[in-house]
Amino acid sequence: MKTRTASELSPQVYARIAGLLYLIVIAAGIIAQMVISGKIIVKDDAAATAANILTHKNLFQLGFTVYLIEMASQIAMTVLLYVLLKPVSRSISLLALFFGLTGCIIKTLSRLFYITPLLVLGGSHYLSEFNVEQLQAFALLLLNVNDQAAGMALPFFGFSTLLNGVLIFRSTFLPQVLGVLSMLGGLGWLTYLYPPLGNQFLPYILVIALIGSISQILWLLIKGVNTQKWMEKANSAIIL
Repeated sequence: MKTRTASELSPQVYARIAGLLYLIVIAAGIIAQMVISGKIIVKDDAAATAANILTHKNLFQLGFTVYLIEMASQIAMTVLLYVLLKPVSRSISLLALFFGLTGCIIKTLSRLFYITPLLVLGGSHYLSEFNVEQLQAFALLLLNVNDQAAGMALPFFGFSTLLNGVLIFRSTFLPQVLGVLSMLGGLGWLTYLYPPLGNQFLPYILVIALIGSISQILWLLIKGVNTQKWMEKANSAIIL
């Protein structure tokens, strides 16, 4: 009896942790991208950006730390969503997991280009062959590569979000409307298979994605999953 009770509680615990991690991902992304990077990086102005990095070096490094927290949370959240949605379809949830983790790997590696300008602008002796303007331009180039590389992850997140939306819609233990919102959000991020198209529709994509994300976070944190229906799906999957 104790084993069964613990088993029945586990999907609810997973749901709450996934919701909390999702909240951390959204909050960390906003802080790192809009608050910290937005304050330091000046578009198309290498000299001003370099001056801001050197003046606010600790803040810039904090941005890198927040980015890492974001990605660590997203990796864990991706795995937990796989565990939660696996009873609906093991193959589809596994595919969503692979797409999600691939996006996380790409985005995490992109952050190396974010932190590297500190080395470029650090005044090391071996960089003395370059003049100040060249180093400033190279630092801004690295930051732009960081943005472009992070953008490469968006289609992978799009596929993952779309597939998870299909699973949520079919699950019976989560509201179908969450699945619909997730599918719409995934389709939005898939426009970044052709970045000019994604950039054109970015304001609409962000609104849809934010509505879907907030709805899913609140539901997972407050309601969780319907444990009885989750167990029924899980037991059915085991039998099959």
